[in-house]
Amino acid sequence: MSGSLLESARSALEEIEALEVLAVDTLGQKPSGAKASMEQQGTLKNVVEGMTAAASTLGALHDDIGGTFGGEVAKMRGVGVFTNFYGALKETREYYARHGATAAIGQQQASSQAAVARAKRVETKFSGEETWGKYLDLSARHREFCNLPNAPVDLDYVTYLRHLGSKPFSTHVAESKKTHGGYVRYAAAMDAYLTDFWARTQPLVPLEPLLAEPLRAFEKSYAEKNQTNGEALDLRTFRTVESLEALGLDRLKRALQALGMKCGGDVKARAARLFSVRGVPVDKIDAKLKTKKRAREEPTVDRKYRTLLNDARVDALLDHLRPVLDATTRRAERKLTRTKDEIDAEARDEEFGIVQAAPEEEESDDEDPLDAPLYNPKNLPLGWDGRPIPYWLYKLHGLDQEFKCEICGDASYWGRRAFDQHFNEWRHSHGMRCLRIPNSAHFHGVTKMDDAVALWEQLQERHEAEAFKAERDEEYEDSDGNVLNRATYEDLARQGML
Repeated sequence: MSGSLLESARSALEEIEALEVLAVDTLGQKPSGAKASMEQQGTLKNVVEGMTAAASTLGALHDDIGGTFGGEVAKMRGVGVFTNFYGALKETREYYARHGATAAIGQQQASSQAAVARAKRVETKFSGEETWGKYLDLSARHREFCNLPNAPVDLDYVTYLRHLGSKPFSTHVAESKKTHGGYVRYAAAMDAYLTDFWARTQPLVPLEPLLAEPLRAFEKSYAEKNQTNGEALDLRTFRTVESLEALGLDRLKRALQALGMKCGGDVKARAARLFSVRGVPVDKIDAKLKTKKRAREEPTVDRKYRTLLNDARVDALLDHLRPVLDATTRRAERKLTRTKDEIDAEARDEEFGIVQAAPEEEESDDEDPLDAPLYNPKNLPLGWDGRPIPYWLYKLHGLDQEFKCEICGDASYWGRRAFDQHFNEWRHSHGMRCLRIPNSAHFHGVTKMDDAVALWEQLQERHEAEAFKAERDEEYEDSDGNVLNRATYEDLARQGML
């Protein structure tokens, strides 16, 4: 019974119908919160995969390559149909007589129920910072970028996110620095993370078709910029070295590159080197004439290609994930002005959804106000609710006043409060250490390096002047009880006046 191909076909059709019902029920639900939305998409992905597998099984049965399925169908028609039917019925009764009644319970629905259970099993994982796919978690990539050579060590996370959103990823580091091992690992890790994030948040949208066009453009651009194979010459048509010299430096260089030979020197040296191998097979050319850098440069060329390919993929991925990146940047800015309790409350609301709205409000297609573009023409700071603070409050706290500190690398601080606080922060302390000056209260309010050095010298002179000196500060007492300093006492003693 269990081995019947007709039963397998019936079971596959039943699985498809059960999964169709599950898909309709899932699409009819309106998810509340990011978690429910991701679970819905994961379920739909499993439904599509389950239906595809069942349809593939059904198609293989209908193809009937071995002819077994056709034989079973033939038994159900034509001469002897009743004999075959009662024979199959007898086998079925004997099967359940051996295995008991429990085997018959739900036998027809077991396969479809298992398919539905598999479809509902969603195991997509997100970090707490990602909030079920609503935001990106690029903190690890930020640390890797700050550890690259010549990277700004004081680049904070919000500024890093703004750079990712304002200019292409491939322009963040000079191309000459992209063969460094640290950047190779950084670009590969960024590509792997964004690819994995897309697969987890968009399970129903394949990524490769979206990247096909940008990658074709990259391959074309890379091929145009890296023509290294050269163009071979038919040396049999040249009778003298002078005839080769007439081709010029560039054409001789390409011909030497095509043979894998050294291409340095002036036009006469190149022509003589090329003419010396006239009529010599490529594999017989003297090793002294061939370039020795080829074997060592090949890994570097491959590494550069892989890194530039990762850059192109990351640019395309960030372009498709632009709304998520913008939402991540806005959230990072909001976190700078919120307490831990407010941040935790927002995370709970985003994960499980805010309180259910009234029926007429549920039908509204308005976007989440936190993710809507902010109208902020004066570039005001964001408040605890993620919206720009009132302009009167902005003026009250003096946030329109800019204070620059040369010791901090000409960093700008907006508002007196932020300016006063920065003297105790790490950036100012680091600048003072570079000047070999202690960051004490004497230097509060000093922002110029020359002023800090001059004040430090003045403090040292004052300290030296106030330091204890034996000739001046030691005191003596004569026989009459008069207190004298050391210089006066010794002067009177020499004159015998004590």
